[in-house]
Amino acid sequence: MLSFFGAEKDKERIRNASRNLYDCVYIFVSSTNTIFRMLNQFLGTELSINTVRENLSIKENLQLLVSALREMQEIVESKDKEIQQKVSLPLYSKIATPTPSVDERIKTLRDIYAQYKGVFENICGPISAVLMKHGNLPEKLESAIRDLSNSPVLALRVGDLLMTHDEIAKALPYTPSPGSSQTKSTEARPRSQSINNTNFSLTNFMRAAIRGQTSKKDSPNPVELAAGYLEEVVKTLKPVCESFQKTVKIAEEYVSLIIDKLY
Repeated sequence: MLSFFGAEKDKERIRNASRNLYDCVYIFVSSTNTIFRMLNQFLGTELSINTVRENLSIKENLQLLVSALREMQEIVESKDKEIQQKVSLPLYSKIATPTPSVDERIKTLRDIYAQYKGVFENICGPISAVLMKHGNLPEKLESAIRDLSNSPVLALRVGDLLMTHDEIAKALPYTPSPGSSQTKSTEARPRSQSINNTNFSLTNFMRAAIRGQTSKKDSPNPVELAAGYLEEVVKTLKPVCESFQKTVKIAEEYVSLIIDKLY
């Protein structure tokens, strides 16, 4: 009965983790596209809009996104240098490290607008560029991919995350981790204790039988392993995903304030 509930729990873990990972991939792309549209509109860039390719692996999708983000980063860093030459350091610092206070943000924007009205045609572009430059989005995503370089989950196609828990478990390799009890019991087993030893005895037989039962009991099944693999990836990618969303949210809030309060 306990093993049944354990198996059901592992299946639920796979369902939750695979859905979270699927959503995460789409949020990465959606957030990036929001940024690109913003920069295309206010800076006149021509950044291409991205799509999730469900027939490609998770890793391939994320690497394509990193390439697109690098292109964006080059643009905003160049624009950021230009802005630093035109805007006073105190005001620039307030943009680069935005305060949560809406009133403070409005005050900063009004100061920039008043002092540099003739310098910038529209301050939405410069503000967005500074925020994106300091968001360090490509670096964050690249770092996460490196941390997960040994995970078999990244080799799954994005569309595979919509498969059943059994199909996902079968798609991932069944390889116990080096520290697992199964590996330890195999490596630690001396030859003299094998039941095939010529010096067979009832004691040796019982020891071997107990070892076999313990190894079988402690060894994780493919569904349990798959759940662990998926949860590890979600644990690494989700904070980066949330960082993307936060950066986009701040940029959108600034643009809304500029349009509503200054123009």
